[in-house]
Amino acid sequence: MTLRRKKSRDKDGSERKKKGKNWVYWIIYVTVVAIVLFFAVKIVRQKVKILSLSEELSEKTNTISLQKIKLEEQKKDADAADRNDFDSLMDNILKKARELDYVRPGEIVYINIAGD
Repeated sequence: MTLRRKKSRDKDGSERKKKGKNWVYWIIYVTVVAIVLFFAVKIVRQKVKILSLSEELSEKTNTISLQKIKLEEQKKDADAADRNDFDSLMDNILKKARELDYVRPGEIVYINIAGD
C-alpha cells in the first residue's frame, strides 16, 4: 500500500500553488525592488553631484571673467606707461649699451688707429 499525500484545494477546487514557487517569486520581487532602489539612489547622488559641480563651474567662470577684466586693465596701464616711459627707457638702454661698446645693427664703426 502506497501512501499518498492529500492535495489541498482552494474553494474553487483548483490546487494551491506550492510554497516553493511563492518563495521564488518573493525572492525575485525583492531582488528587483533592491535593484530599482539601488539605481534610484545612484541617480539621485549623480544629480546632486552634477548640481554641485555646475555651481562650482559657474563660480570658476565668474572668477575667470573677473581675472580677464583685471588683466585688460593692467594691459592698458602697462601700455600707457610704456608709451610715456619708452623714450626715456630707450635713451637709458642706448646710453648703457654705448658704455659697454655695443653697436646698433647697420652701424659702421670707425676705429682711430692713430691713437689721437
